[in-house]
Amino acid sequence: MQYEARVAGLIVVGLLLFVFETYLPRPIPWLKLGLANIATIIALYWLGWKAALTVSVFRILIGSFFVGNLFTPGFFLSLSGGLLAVTAMGLFYYLRVFGIISVSVIGAIFHNLGQLLVAVYFLFKNAVIWYLLPVLFLAGLFTGIVVGFISFYLLRRIGADFNES
Repeated sequence: MQYEARVAGLIVVGLLLFVFETYLPRPIPWLKLGLANIATIIALYWLGWKAALTVSVFRILIGSFFVGNLFTPGFFLSLSGGLLAVTAMGLFYYLRVFGIISVSVIGAIFHNLGQLLVAVYFLFKNAVIWYLLPVLFLAGLFTGIVVGFISFYLLRRIGADFNES
């Protein structure tokens, strides 16, 4: 029961961060910090990959419902990015080669890559969008570092036993 309560709590935290982030100014209209991913990273390091996947999927589903874009192109972009990110983070986490900040950066980059792949395949079908790749990688590097540091700090605060390498 404690596991399920922690997962549910992290879903709520992810939703709150998602809502909070919608009110923050954005340097580029479609670029977000990805603060809601803090809940996913905490779930990964505290409870495991299955919990991280659950937090990510339910956060995206419920958050999309709240903002009114459930089953829209934006929803599928978010879901594809989230699924690819949590898979990549889980893989690199279990390899135990990278620390939490590196795993967070990997998640941010793969989230952007997943969204770009879906956008190219379903929406744009042209090569012009690939010019965004360097911008998305740099954004992923920056946001991944920020989210990773916050996640690291919060995991230490809750006393989670996790790999700090």
